[in-house]
Amino acid sequence: MEENINISEELEQLRSEYAVLKNKLDEQEIINDRIMLDSVRSKVDVIDNNDRVIIVCCLLAMFFSPAYHYIFGATWWFCGATALFMAYGCYCTVRRHRSLFLTYKVEKDMLPLVKKIKYFRSEYANWLNVGLPLLIVWVIWLFLEIFWHADNRPVALFLSGCVLAGLSIGGAIGLRMRTRVIRTCDAIIGQLKH
Repeated sequence: MEENINISEELEQLRSEYAVLKNKLDEQEIINDRIMLDSVRSKVDVIDNNDRVIIVCCLLAMFFSPAYHYIFGATWWFCGATALFMAYGCYCTVRRHRSLFLTYKVEKDMLPLVKKIKYFRSEYANWLNVGLPLLIVWVIWLFLEIFWHADNRPVALFLSGCVLAGLSIGGAIGLRMRTRVIRTCDAIIGQLKH
């Protein structure tokens, strides 16, 4: 009989220790989720800042496109096409940005966030499929505008050199930003899968 009481006391003690251990594990899991969510937030902030820079650059280029007419006499068609190209780039960036950040701010569960980041990454990576052909057409048109409206050949060559330098610097910065965003998305996806 005394043996049964000792076993009951030991079982009761084991149950209370199990409950304490379970509570500690639950608290640890909550802390780990918070740490992971904070880490994801810091990485998504990198993407957020990148998209804001792109939006500002697109808006500036869009609003300054009429200056091309006054600087080197570009046609209004070219200025309008430049504004439309920049507006389209801005629209695509805002659409991608909005879809990710609405999910990011609302979701507490990691699975929808992983799906949205995968979608964002694929959209971001595929932007060159649309943007690059448009950019090539725009650059060819820009050089034609320069040579059609430049006063003489040295001026046209100087403007072309400036455009090439600007395109090279802008392209390098853009590709670097694109690579950083894709790597950040990959890091978030890898972190949330584990």
